[in-house]
Amino acid sequence: MDLRSNYKLLMEQGFNSMGSAQLERSLDILELLVRSGGPRRLAEIVDEVGGPKATIHRLLSTLQARGYVTQEPRTSLYSAGVRCFELGSMWVQNLDMRAVAAPLLAQLNEETGETIHLAVYDHGDVVYIEKLESRQPVVAKSYVGRRCPATCVATGRALLAFEPAEEIERVLTGPLPAYTADSVTDPAALADLLAAVRDEGHAVNHGSYREGVGGVAAPIRDHTGRVVASVGICLPEQRFGSDRFPELRDRTVATAVAVSRALGGPASLVTAARHDA
Repeated sequence: MDLRSNYKLLMEQGFNSMGSAQLERSLDILELLVRSGGPRRLAEIVDEVGGPKATIHRLLSTLQARGYVTQEPRTSLYSAGVRCFELGSMWVQNLDMRAVAAPLLAQLNEETGETIHLAVYDHGDVVYIEKLESRQPVVAKSYVGRRCPATCVATGRALLAFEPAEEIERVLTGPLPAYTADSVTDPAALADLLAAVRDEGHAVNHGSYREGVGGVAAPIRDHTGRVVASVGICLPEQRFGSDRFPELRDRTVATAVAVSRALGGPASLVTAARHDA
């Protein structure tokens, strides 16, 4: 390689490195302004992001020109711009929860060999919007579109627990029929079950809706932190003993966390659940 070529290569590498550093700083600035909850002074941004003041000011000016940052004329304070909201809104609108969850549900189905449900809440019921069948010879039958009382099944309890207080009260003061000998029909007992879901980050059912059928489920949160769905395992009680429960619970919660993170939600369901409580 001649000197001219070598010099050109070194210059390109230097510019690439510089460009990468500038991009990192620009993203740090955006994340800082979005998280801060209020306008920030240039000096504060420089202190938290790091780097020369002139460089930070130049990056802010570029971001401002593109609408990602706004500056208040009177105070000169910087805030996240409307372009951040626009892009976030477009991302949410284009997000298909079932498509996002699909590979993670498939992994849970593969790991456990049991039936997996993705469910949403609707006026006291839980509705299955996705299902992966168990590979076992004996299975608990279900189908997409099926409704079940939210108070009786794990996927429903994982959702009802995070509904507004008035909705929980409406459901618990309404009819609570007994579907099996193990159905929980006492409002106070159900309230305790839902409180445990909020505290522990998962729900359990042992034959409350169908005899011999149990399940474990965990809530899924979107980018706002709101519970929007639940993921659950449904299986015969004969395969749901105490020896297997910890593994099924942990895998279910891990899947719910993974789907939540893919939707922009929190990394810990228990932390978020305690915050709700």
